[in-house]
Amino acid sequence: MASSPASNYVHKTVPLHEVTQSVVATAMGREPADLIIRNARLVNVNVGRIQDGVDIVVRHGYVVLVGDSSHVMTGDHTKIVDAAGRYVTPGFIDTHEHVESSMIDVRSFAAAVVPEGTTTIACDNHEITNVLGLRAVELFSNAAQGLPLKVLVAMPVCVPSIPGFEDAGAVITDREVTEAYRQQWAQLQGEQMNFPGVIYGDPQVHAITAASLREGVVLTGHYSSPEINVGLQAFIAAGITGCHEATTAEEAMRRAELGCYAQQRYGTAWLDMPQTLRAVLDNPGMDTRFFTLITDDVTPATLVEDGHVSRVVRDAIKLGLDPVTAIQMVTINAAQMLEKARWIGTVSPGRAADMLIISDLENLVIDQVYVDGVLVAENGRMVVEFAPHDYPEWAVNSVHLDPIDESDLRVPYAGDAARVRVMRIHPGKVHTTEEIIDLPARGGALTADASRDLAKVAVFYRHEQPVDDNALKGIGFVTGTGFKEDVAFGSTVAHDCHNLMVMGTSDRAMVKAANTLIDVKGGMVVVVGDEVTVLPMPLAGLMSLDSAQAVTDQLHALEAAFRKGGSSHPSVEMTLSLIPLIVLVELHVSNRGLVSLKPGSPPEFVELVVS
Repeated sequence: MASSPASNYVHKTVPLHEVTQSVVATAMGREPADLIIRNARLVNVNVGRIQDGVDIVVRHGYVVLVGDSSHVMTGDHTKIVDAAGRYVTPGFIDTHEHVESSMIDVRSFAAAVVPEGTTTIACDNHEITNVLGLRAVELFSNAAQGLPLKVLVAMPVCVPSIPGFEDAGAVITDREVTEAYRQQWAQLQGEQMNFPGVIYGDPQVHAITAASLREGVVLTGHYSSPEINVGLQAFIAAGITGCHEATTAEEAMRRAELGCYAQQRYGTAWLDMPQTLRAVLDNPGMDTRFFTLITDDVTPATLVEDGHVSRVVRDAIKLGLDPVTAIQMVTINAAQMLEKARWIGTVSPGRAADMLIISDLENLVIDQVYVDGVLVAENGRMVVEFAPHDYPEWAVNSVHLDPIDESDLRVPYAGDAARVRVMRIHPGKVHTTEEIIDLPARGGALTADASRDLAKVAVFYRHEQPVDDNALKGIGFVTGTGFKEDVAFGSTVAHDCHNLMVMGTSDRAMVKAANTLIDVKGGMVVVVGDEVTVLPMPLAGLMSLDSAQAVTDQLHALEAAFRKGGSSHPSVEMTLSLIPLIVLVELHVSNRGLVSLKPGSPPEFVELVVS
């Protein structure tokens, strides 16, 4: 059994350059080891095979020897672990994920994912940065200190995602990007979502790209167009190292062929990996070094009930991927993509002793997790406990919006009926499709109609930074929710500017949902008639300060309310949160109005009513 957690644990690392004499002396048998794991079956990701009867020696948090440790000295402080023929793998690395999507802060996130074998994350915190600006990057970096989790912050570069088409709580330019790198708040570039700006030559986008290239960091991308013959190559030519937006085997293969890491996404709602993995499964013997596995966006329920990177690896193995290859995709391949393979990603001399002891490789049963040679989790539970972060007032009071009323939701129309653009959602997918429907006017206005599965959606600007009157709200219509009459959903998790979004089948319910969120300083809410179910998330309006388990319980209550309201789609709150994400095809709504993004074309504003 796991021991009781040590409270207020602060994880510390020692730079290798300070201890090279000691680690060498331990490897040579002149000084005692800190940790020796004996009789292991090593999953050697360097060469893609399993080695039996291996010992692993650790000193000062670094692996110093892999093989026969019979000559290695031991002392009173040396810990000896008998692997008893169990497997040892490197710790898992997620090269692209958003902590904010887990609805908890980075410290609660670490407590949830480390027992699942995740020891390094490259987290793009552009959600909180869209709300709070550059100070959020510093805040996030500070909150991650002292954790038994290597947190590589990916500097957000799309705040807002497409300038001029939406408004966030801040604007990030090449100046802020450069400062974040030089202050060491960020270690790589976050996903460049404004791929139209890259391929169509937007000077501001290219200034940010140049800033990242000058600082020598890895650049990650988000190319969501299915056009992969010209635009994708132009995008990669700008220096993009990896992209997670492939949804088919062909798209994933093309990225790998072009030397761009195919980050195969398998989150809670975006389940592309089973399709993209066909690129590997249908081509046995292919070199898979340019394929990784990532989570992108996962809810706390997924973390608590199914796992993190462990879930992705486990399900990839179930689909037929060789376990060693699957583990390579989240260790050595991931480390090489991040250009950190000299530091992490393998159980090799001179690398950080981030290791998992696994009793069942096929089903990925993780018995122990070591970070820098310290046992931090065992049998699915942390054995160390760290204090919460003390967040400033400006971070937990970010909804700057007066209460709304039904007049704010009215869509006036003088005729009898209108031809209207409608966004159709596709559960489990990130995109929408545009449909044109005939919508009768009622009382001089266009309204939702539950009998036709037609909900109204409004996006209200909710940040502190002033904007012009044209940016205060955008309104449209959505189909595919399944909402019954007098149902509404509200959220301040509305990618990527995270304004206050509310949608529903009655203005009354929408007003109640919006004003509830204003009262609780952000989060998610479902209104079904007179019943209100709320999940408060005061940190930037994006995250709770509770544990993953506590937020999971609240999320289950929210999803039960969705089902009562007529929407039975799994994790529907995540699908609906992308309604304002205007860098996705085909039709979305921002605080400035409807934005159309069709393959091969730049974004453009379009009218709700088709003339």
